[in-house]
Amino acid sequence: MKQLIYGLLLFALISCGQNLANFSKSELLLFNNIEFEKEILSDLKKSTNAEFFQLEISEPGYVIDENGKKSKTGIEKLNGISFTTSENQAYEIIMKNRVELKSKGYQLFLSESGYESPSTVSVIKSLDKFDILRIQKTDGINFDIENKDVIEKLKVWDETYGIEILGADYDWVDLTFSKDIADVKAFAEEVYDFCPDSADQGVGEISELERIIKEEKRLLLWWD
Repeated sequence: MKQLIYGLLLFALISCGQNLANFSKSELLLFNNIEFEKEILSDLKKSTNAEFFQLEISEPGYVIDENGKKSKTGIEKLNGISFTTSENQAYEIIMKNRVELKSKGYQLFLSESGYESPSTVSVIKSLDKFDILRIQKTDGINFDIENKDVIEKLKVWDETYGIEILGADYDWVDLTFSKDIADVKAFAEEVYDFCPDSADQGVGEISELERIIKEEKRLLLWWD
């Protein structure tokens, strides 16, 4: 009987190990240093071949050397992980894994939009989605809108329409709505007052902003 029990335990341990992703030594060391559970990140790792590295933020913009190479300034490492991939693949990975990670106390989001270069996806340990905006220091400073103002506005929208933050950086937020917006026209005008570049430097017209909000339940705030 004891042999049977030991056999079942061994089988369970082997099966559990087979279900985990193969992490590199540097990834395992990183998880240990920032106290992330590798088991929880296993499915995310299976979604990408990219190496996980420590999340870092930097001052807005870049410096360009004499050879035209861009470099970030004021880099600060935070308790989180990141990896790079194409922007299309980044959103696929986020949509596939964010709900499960959120249920386990983690926030998954696009932390840097690469456009023509690779984009960066990041994970932080938090139950509060607005911590994404806090660590990214998201603001619209060109319009005298501070980080706390962005968070305050989005909290109001969250209570009314239910939002999920797909991505954010120092000057933009990409979000979705889980509830229907009864007066889309009025809401689009509110969005435009808060973030004019959502139309002026984004979709072009408030009417197009209305359409995207209504049909796609999605909004990109961007303070250029």
